[in-house]
Amino acid sequence: MAAASSHPAAVDVTPSIYNRMIERVPDEWKERFQDPLKWDDSMREQVAAVLLPAAVEEAIAQSRQRGDRGAILYDQKDLETIIYYISQGNTDTVLWMATPETQAEVNGLVESYNPESEAVVVMVGAGTVQVMWVRENGQIETSGAKSTNSLPIRLPEAVTMATEEEEGVYAYCFNHQQLGELGRIRLIPSATSRLEFETMVTPGETEAQTQEKETVFAPIAETIVQRLKQALAE
Repeated sequence: MAAASSHPAAVDVTPSIYNRMIERVPDEWKERFQDPLKWDDSMREQVAAVLLPAAVEEAIAQSRQRGDRGAILYDQKDLETIIYYISQGNTDTVLWMATPETQAEVNGLVESYNPESEAVVVMVGAGTVQVMWVRENGQIETSGAKSTNSLPIRLPEAVTMATEEEEGVYAYCFNHQQLGELGRIRLIPSATSRLEFETMVTPGETEAQTQEKETVFAPIAETIVQRLKQALAE
């Protein structure tokens, strides 16, 4: 069972890990490593060589400071990557987009890894989640990248969906071919219910347009929220 802790369930460790990475690279690379937004394909090997060791160091430091177990979540976006330390017992909420099998894999590794010398690292990309157990000797055990959950319903032909993330809050954003932006469903972390769902209709230029959007969007949002709540309960 997860140890009781007064620390937050998740903490942004991006700056700390980047600093650890900079300490590991040769002097001639340090200037280029200062700004992660400027990293390019020519630096791929250098980044890969120092990322996981830095993540392990940070996981060990966080575990010792907090007195708990946890996982490093590498959340890769199109323009920015944010890295979190997620405490045991909270990984399912953060990995809401992962399949139950992947969530169970993460939970099992967090329960069994050695927090004094190892780390569990979860890489989240566009449509995939990869779980890695970085052992004390540096060996990496992984079952490879797994697909994330799709929406729990089939969207109408004219409706499309994209995801976005802002300050740790994910959202489904819906658009209609004729009506434009319909609205969004925000998935807000909650200490009591794990996730809370906020549904917002995007206003139209007129009241009639807003009503038309709501007529299309409301049943979609209601079904998605209902099924996501059911998945959390299970």
